[in-house]
Amino acid sequence: MTPDTETVRVQLNYPLQRVREPILYHLVADFALVPNIRSASFDLASGGFIYLELSGARAALRRALAWLDEQGIGVSAIGLDGTQEWAI
Repeated sequence: MTPDTETVRVQLNYPLQRVREPILYHLVADFALVPNIRSASFDLASGGFIYLELSGARAALRRALAWLDEQGIGVSAIGLDGTQEWAI
């Protein structure tokens, strides 16, 4: 990892209208992030969530998290400093 690379642990909360969209694809293709999916659950009737790690350049992570917010995807941090065990 380079000095400007970091990893964050987040929960993405998908509203119903975003479940069919390739959100993770955009995180990889548009922001050059590496996702590590730890758990996920989706329901076409109610929405869903993904617990994952996102790794990449610090600036790309900031842009991607802002983009997720613009898309209506809720983002919640998991763990206080990224070193704690998963909360699931």
